[in-house]
Amino acid sequence: MTEPIAADVSITDLLRSLVEDANHLVRTEIRLAKAEVRESLTEATNGAVFIAVGAVLLLGAMFTLLGAAVGFLTPLVGVGWAAAIVGGVTLVVGGALVATGGRKLQVTRFAPDRAAASLRRDAQAIKGTD
Repeated sequence: MTEPIAADVSITDLLRSLVEDANHLVRTEIRLAKAEVRESLTEATNGAVFIAVGAVLLLGAMFTLLGAAVGFLTPLVGVGWAAAIVGGVTLVVGGALVATGGRKLQVTRFAPDRAAASLRRDAQAIKGTD
């Protein structure tokens, strides 16, 4: 980043160089943190789009299959009971899936982990501890 220090450099010049280097380091770390957050948001957005499109397709398929199940059960128990049986089973299975998914749901981390680790290393290097 900077040139080697000559023997005749004043303390003022050394302090100015130190401040400039610190400013450069902070700006670089901020750029890294922004890039990490942007990358996480892009991945989360792409995942959400895939989930939405898949959910719409699955919903159509589910309605078709539920209609087929009602049609299959109608000659056996009548239209009303067939709809009640299929609706009840769907309600129980759907409720169980929602409850299980809610427990397992993890929010995507947007914290810039690499930038934070890099800042910790920088702070340790400045303190002189490794």
